[in-house]
Amino acid sequence: MAAFGEFQRGWKLVLAAATGVGLGITGLTFYTLGIFMGPLGQEFGWSRTALSGATLLTTATTMFLGPLVGRLSDRFGGRKVGLVSLSGLALGLAGMSLIGPNLLSFYLAFGLAMVLGAGTLPVVWTRAINAGFDKARGLALGLTLTGTGVCAILAPPFTQWLIADHGWRAAYIGQGVLVAALGLPTVWLLFRDGGAGPRQMQDRSALPGLSMAASLRTRQFWMLGLGFLLVSFAVAALIVHLVSILAGGGMDRAQAVWIASLLGFAIIVGRLGVGFLVDRLHAPYVAFGSFIIAAIACGLLTLAGAPLALSILAVVMIGLAAGAEVDLVAYLASRYFGLKNYGQIYGWQLAFFALGAGLGPITLGKLYDMTGGYHAGLMACITGLVIGGGLVATLGRFPTRFQE
Repeated sequence: MAAFGEFQRGWKLVLAAATGVGLGITGLTFYTLGIFMGPLGQEFGWSRTALSGATLLTTATTMFLGPLVGRLSDRFGGRKVGLVSLSGLALGLAGMSLIGPNLLSFYLAFGLAMVLGAGTLPVVWTRAINAGFDKARGLALGLTLTGTGVCAILAPPFTQWLIADHGWRAAYIGQGVLVAALGLPTVWLLFRDGGAGPRQMQDRSALPGLSMAASLRTRQFWMLGLGFLLVSFAVAALIVHLVSILAGGGMDRAQAVWIASLLGFAIIVGRLGVGFLVDRLHAPYVAFGSFIIAAIACGLLTLAGAPLALSILAVVMIGLAAGAEVDLVAYLASRYFGLKNYGQIYGWQLAFFALGAGLGPITLGKLYDMTGGYHAGLMACITGLVIGGGLVATLGRFPTRFQE
């Protein structure tokens, strides 16, 4: 009943936070970058490799600006930071329509859009969710972060329609208009920093939690960071190379693309499922179970000529783990370090996560070039998932002084 009451009071907050996440730099721009590669390559002759390098700008933004965004959210509130950043991102996306013919113009414009949109990172939106929910915190975080999954389903066809009917320049402008017309009003009307209900106007100084300096002296801070660095290394590598891994196992490439498309739906299920479970079971054990499932999936992918059903099962298992990772970082940071300086602490944890996600695909590609196959890379992913999951599983009990 307590959990139901939290959702009665806070459903508007969850809707606004999910919208902010979905239309932010980890949602809209990330999941539609590939849609622009074809038309940009045709018009300017830029290679797919060069255009794919833009993902490193998103990774760098998360790593270097995530802690700063978290600190600003703690000081000024996520609502102000989110509104300013959504406005900046809308302008940055519209500005992408002016790029060309030099590749440097693409990097500069995309990098500027990432910097302007840094305040749309999950740290901004999950801060308020953690403040507004306790008994149903895991599920509320899962629902919030499904914003990226919904975006992964809806944004590509919307963007492709704009490109097909009006051209890629109009598509970038259309994305900017979408952020401004949907994101800004929703966050302005529905998003409140203190959550919902009795704690809505609670002063930050009254919230329980460690300082940034104190959190750095705990083993949980470093185990959590290193654990999710290894996990994100593996999961990001698997997502980026999934089609090639499936095709390398003897599957027709068109069929591999179709099976890989199931990933988005599995991610949504993973977010909601893990969110439901961590409200009822010890979250580090839930995390370990999720990552072991993904490690088993890697083992299935090493089986050359495996039946179609096993390949589909492996993709779904990877999607479940991918849906769990970001939610778990946010949930565990709030439980182990409290809410007083959550933004800054989670921002640093997000930096660890982004570093792993940036290194994973590159390393897997390098191992493929060295060995001529994905077996060594899949073994590296299994190692990262098992060790990373083990570190998270041994974090210990939540400090009782930070619980409601």
